[in-house]
Order: sequence, then structure tokens, then C-alpha cells
Amino acid sequence: MNRDCGFFGALVLAVATACESDAGPNLRPDNTVASVEVTPPALTLTVGAQQRLTARAFDVAHNELTGLTVTWSTTAASVASVSQDGTVTANAQGSAQITATAGGAQRSVAVTVVAGGGGVTGTITLNPAVRFQTISGWEAHGQSGHENPAFQQYKDRLFDLAANDVGINRLRLEVRSGSENTVDYYQQWRAGQIDDARWRCVRFATVNDNNDPQSINASGFKFSQMDSMVQNVILPMRQRLQARGERLFVNLTYTAFTNTICSPGQYHHDDSPQEYAEIILAATQHLRTRYNLTPDAWEVILEPDNTPFWRGPTIGAAIVATAARLSAAGITAKFIAPSTARPASADDYFDAMVTSVPAAIPHMLELSYHRYGSPSVADLQGFASRAVQRGISTSMLEHIDADYHELHEDLKHARVSAWQQFALAFGANDDGSQYFTVSGGTVNLGSRTRFLRQYFKFVRAGAIRIDATSANANLDPLAFINSNGGFVVVVKATSGGSFTVGGLPAGQYGIKYTTSGAYDVDHPDVTIGANQTVSTSIPAAGVITIYRK
Repeated sequence: MNRDCGFFGALVLAVATACESDAGPNLRPDNTVASVEVTPPALTLTVGAQQRLTARAFDVAHNELTGLTVTWSTTAASVASVSQDGTVTANAQGSAQITATAGGAQRSVAVTVVAGGGGVTGTITLNPAVRFQTISGWEAHGQSGHENPAFQQYKDRLFDLAANDVGINRLRLEVRSGSENTVDYYQQWRAGQIDDARWRCVRFATVNDNNDPQSINASGFKFSQMDSMVQNVILPMRQRLQARGERLFVNLTYTAFTNTICSPGQYHHDDSPQEYAEIILAATQHLRTRYNLTPDAWEVILEPDNTPFWRGPTIGAAIVATAARLSAAGITAKFIAPSTARPASADDYFDAMVTSVPAAIPHMLELSYHRYGSPSVADLQGFASRAVQRGISTSMLEHIDADYHELHEDLKHARVSAWQQFALAFGANDDGSQYFTVSGGTVNLGSRTRFLRQYFKFVRAGAIRIDATSANANLDPLAFINSNGGFVVVVKATSGGSFTVGGLPAGQYGIKYTTSGAYDVDHPDVTIGANQTVSTSIPAAGVITIYRK
């Protein structure tokens, strides 16, 4: 949506960090432990399940203290025991209190252990011969609060969690229409030379570099805002994924919320496909020259239905012109479109593009939509049908407040290959605008992210979705084969209960679930032989993942 993440993210973080100690984040008055926080704050486990608790100690100014010894204890080891690394084992039905102690301060969490058998029962069957979409990745807008000084406090932990724990592996990198301008307004805004209101007026306004779209005048383009995101977010995330043997997918996204341009500002990229192609080529060459970074895809325009200018034929013409221009520069480009805010508009835009400019289709990678609306199953299936017919993929690339119910629907019915909630991180308000919240320099998983992680962490880029059926309507499975051959089954359960999964190859499988009352809970690993099934359970509604180890 039309949300200036740079502005709002910085504003929220500024408020969140305004009360920090004057001594700064790295200078503490002393090492006295004032409080202990334990994550998660409560647990519900089935008998036999294990989950590790994490304890963090803080001083009176809420600066985190590291290197301290934490001891763990339980009030009822027969119900729930705890090891000294914080791993809780559910031994029998009942309740217990688990306490973490550090430097004289304590924090306890309540643990409830329930039987593993009750509730729904069912059988899930896999059929690897029936295959659907190939997963491209799990995307986030690169906004991370990186325009605020507090970013230096939390950036390393944020990127470690995003890449290594949650599994984010695609980032949206925006190039604003206002990058073609004789004035670098972004730098002026960052330097305090213009205020927020002025910045909002000019950020999408364009000034043509010259009258020849075939000749780029480098001085007529200002990419400082894009540079800021590349340097502070894209490159660190790329480095972490490379360390995992994976790669970061970069989606270069053109944005032009022209309704915010104030008079006498102008906009000209819609009236000439060649002018549009020029700014995309200039941005791409800038990335390649300065950072040795070539985007993996080019999202033509963000939410064209929120502008009076861009329609299906406009998008198609822009794709053809830009593909030719990039090809002449030795770059083979694949495009994402139409990325409408309203799902109901995506079909109309796509169909108009195909009808008016059929030459655009060979250059497309994904038929994309945002979820600001309530698409029906039939709408989602319509996206999948159009994409299959044209030999391209689908993607849902923004919905603030999106949760795992929407992700599951999009994967199953729209057959999306990529999916995005919204920003990587900013602000302390857990409203679904971001995967991670940030408060006082502390990074926390958003409540929705805890469930999304059950998909993202285990289903990796290159995974192929295969057929999975359930004999019980309360158990909705999705199954995948990762590029390394490992099977993953993600089950959305509407109530607690037990079930079996058949059709898995022989091997060792991990089992992890998340419910509203328990996060990141591990069942003991299960090893099966040929033609055997995995039996498991979830204590309440939520998501459970069975994955090859």
C-alpha cells in the first residue's frame, strides 16, 4: 500500500528508543541484573514433546547483559522437566512452573502438558507423481528501520533471525519514480534540510534527465535511497544466505504513488515506454556497477490501480520496451506484474495486457497480486489457471496483516511461488506490517511470523509442491520436495488431535508445531522405513511441520 516505510519506520523507532540511557547502548551503569525475560512466556506441550526456552537478562536501563550463567528449575519434574540449556520435556499430563534465574533475578513460565491423542484423527497421504508450483522464495520489503540510528543496535540480530531462523530469502528493493530528478531530495530529507511533508510531496515527482530516452544522463538520476537499502539491508542479507549455501532473490520494484505529488511536481514515466525503460536500465546498471548486483526480477509497478496512469496495456508496453533495452545491455530480464492492490483487479489488468501486448508474456516471470480485498477460492484458482496457461508462476507480494491462513490459501489455490506479508522490520506495534518488531533495540518475532515460520523455515527455494490429501477436513496439508530431495509436510490444523502421514520416503523426520499457546515445539524425531507412516499430534489449532532431517 501507499505507506512510506522510511518515514514511519524512522518515526516509530525514534519514539521507541527515545528513553534509552544517556550513556548509550554500549555503556551500562553496572552489570546488576534487574530483570529476566523468558521466551516463549507460556507453553502447552503434548506428552513426549520438547521445546527449548530462551532466557535474556537486562539491567535497570533494559540493556541486555550477556555472558551470564542461567540456571533452570521446575516445580514438577514428573510433569515437565528442564535441562540446563532450557530444554523442557513434557513427561506426563499436568502443570508445572519452569523458572530461569540469572544474577539473582528470576522469571517463571507456566507449562501445561496435555495428552497427545485426543481430538481429530486422520490420515494424510502424499502423491509425489502429482506436482504443482516451484517455490521461488519468501519475500519481505527491505524496510528494516535502517534510517534510524538505533538500527546499529539490532541489525545483526535481525538479519541472523531473518535469514537463518525464519527463512526470508527474497527482498523487495524499490526504485522510486522520483529517482529521476536533478535534486537528491532523499539526501536533503536525511540531512534535515527538508521536512517530512516536503519529502512526501517530492519523492515520486520526476524531472526528465534529457529529451532522449536512448541516452542516459547519469547526473539526472539520484539513487541514494536505493543505495541506502542495498548497503544496509540487501548486502548483509545476501552475505548470510550465501553462508548457508543459498542465494538472495532481489526483486527490483518500481514505485510511483503519483497521487502524493504536490504541484508543480510532474510525472512522465507512463506516457513513454522508452522513458520507463530508461530509468529501469539506469537503476540496473547502477546496481551492477556499484555492487555487482543484478536483480533476479523486475516488478513493473507497485499497485498500478492506485495511480490514474497505469493500466494493463501500459504495463505490457513497458515490459516489451524494458526487456529490449536491458537485453541490448547484455541483461536478460524477467518481469513481475500486475501487482494490483486489489486482487479483483489483477485478472482485468493481466487480461488487458495479454490482449493488447501479447509480446510481453515471454518476458514474464510471475503473475502477481496484493491481497487488499478478500479473494474467493475461485479468484485464487483463476490466477493459477491464467499462469499455468501462459507458462508462468504466480505470487502474492503484499498484504499488511496477512497470516498463515492466507499463506496456506495462496499456496494451495493460487499456487503462488513467492509470498510477502510486508516489511522486514520496523516499529514496536505488532500489527502485521512487519515480520519482526523492534523495541528498545530488541528484535522480536511478530505474532503472525511465528506461524509463517512453520512454512518458510522448512520449504526452501526450489522446492516443488506435490499432492497431499487428508481424510479429515480439520487437517489441511501441503507437501513439498526440497531441491535436496527432502520431503516437507505442513499441516494447518483447525483443532488439536493425532494423525498419520503416508507416502514419505524412508528416513529420519523432525516434527515441529506452533499453536496460539505454544511456539516452536519439537516432538521427538521419528525414523521410518520404506512404506511406513509417521504418526504425530498437535495439542490445539495451529500449524505442524514434518520435515526430513
